[in-house]
Amino acid sequence: MHPQFYDLIQKLGEKTGVPVVLNTRLSIQGEPVVESPKDAIRCYFSTGLDALAIGNFMLSKS
Repeated sequence: MHPQFYDLIQKLGEKTGVPVVLNTRLSIQGEPVVESPKDAIRCYFSTGLDALAIGNFMLSKS
């Protein structure tokens, strides 16, 4: 069991009414797949992503 992931899904459900997290390949078109937290943060700030969760940390543009 992964309590942090469960909590993330539950809080997302409370906020949006849809308790689902879709885990897909993270990359920008024409760029290689994200392979590190540094890559993920760069991708996050250069795209239209609303939020990014990495381990115990959550980034949100709102």
